Amino acid sequence: MQKTKIDILRKNLKFYKLDFGIDSVDNLDKTYLLIFLAVLTGFSGIDISANEKTLKITLEAIKKAKIKAKELNIEINPNPLLFASLGMKEISNLDNDKLLDKIGFLKNDGVDVIDIHFNEIDFLSNIKKVDLICTLFEDKIISVNLSRKKLSNIHMIDLLKTCFSYSKKNLIIEVEGLRLNENNFNDILQTVSTADIINKQFIQSSFKYKKIPIIFGDCNNRDIERLALKCNVPFNGISFFYQNIQSFFKNNYSYTKEEINLLRSEIKQNFLI
Repeated sequence: MQKTKIDILRKNLKFYKLDFGIDSVDNLDKTYLLIFLAVLTGFSGIDISANEKTLKITLEAIKKAKIKAKELNIEINPNPLLFASLGMKEISNLDNDKLLDKIGFLKNDGVDVIDIHFNEIDFLSNIKKVDLICTLFEDKIISVNLSRKKLSNIHMIDLLKTCFSYSKKNLIIEVEGLRLNENNFNDILQTVSTADIINKQFIQSSFKYKKIPIIFGDCNNRDIERLALKCNVPFNGISFFYQNIQSFFKNNYSYTKEEINLLRSEIKQNFLI
């Protein structure tokens, strides 16, 4: 099942993910509504923080969205990938037993991808935690979320090789991006440049890495997609930060087919086409 899902991502340049980041959300009702409408409007993936309450309402929202789509005869992505994001900074000081207690619930069958966010902490500590996480979730897809702002080129490539040694064909690379900075050309160029380095120094370095998909992360709009295509930098999808999309989602929908179709049109025009 997992290999089939990741193969769909590999073969599609239009994999679009709604990303809630690694921080826990305050308003679970709003999160539920955003996920419900995101699935109805055609997103290919949902990325939530590794939080048990958030996971519970996310699974329920996806389930209800599928029911609503069938009721309204709306075509949607039948199996959106569900990502659960872990920040290495938050778990780096936990011993193995405490780490297992904290993230063991992510073995839930509804979680497709474990999204590991690396940062500037000790490189060896990163490697040790990758070992444990990849072993614990050997049946899941592993997404490696990284940036040159936090790791050197050499450390990025070494981390990717380590993750691949555990996850083999079930590996995704997400290039961190723009959420914490102004969405200007320099930020976009830095992200595309990082993806280019990963392509040239890792993916193209060996045939065994050739099919690993790359996603641009934390994007505000599709400018990064246009630049990547113009620069011939291969990629497989884009992750949009939820705050840039939630303005399209209203709280007073009655969820008629006409309302949903109008919303789908607005979202596709601004983000998904």
